Amino acid sequence: MHHDIHQTNGNKLYSFPKKEKLVSKVIIDRLFKEGDSKFKYPFRILFLSEGNYSEPLPQILISVSKRNFKRAVDRNRIKRLIREAYRLQKEQLLSLFPSNPSHLAILYTAKEEIQLEELKKKLYLIVKMANSDNKLSK
Repeated sequence: MHHDIHQTNGNKLYSFPKKEKLVSKVIIDRLFKEGDSKFKYPFRILFLSEGNYSEPLPQILISVSKRNFKRAVDRNRIKRLIREAYRLQKEQLLSLFPSNPSHLAILYTAKEEIQLEELKKKLYLIVKMANSDNKLSK
């Protein structure tokens, strides 16, 4: 399932290269229309698995609401923290999915900033919750 991840050296595993960033407007629209969605404060995640997606790691989109954080510096800081939380536990998070998602959106819904350690725990919990729901529905 995630065999390609293990074959990279330790530094590569904790990286977040450009090819892992979701930027395609078409795919983002499809992710929001057709993707499975899970919510656990402070995150909502959307994920989509496509059979023809050949990369070992999914493309990720991280979003922070402009409504909740008016200043761009605040939104950017939270996105940076979420990226770091994802990057540091990428392998554990992705191993929770029964089939590797090809695209993943992480939406931050809280109205206040949360510390990195707490973000890491919450991100892990929502992915674990999404996985357990997927197992039940199959």
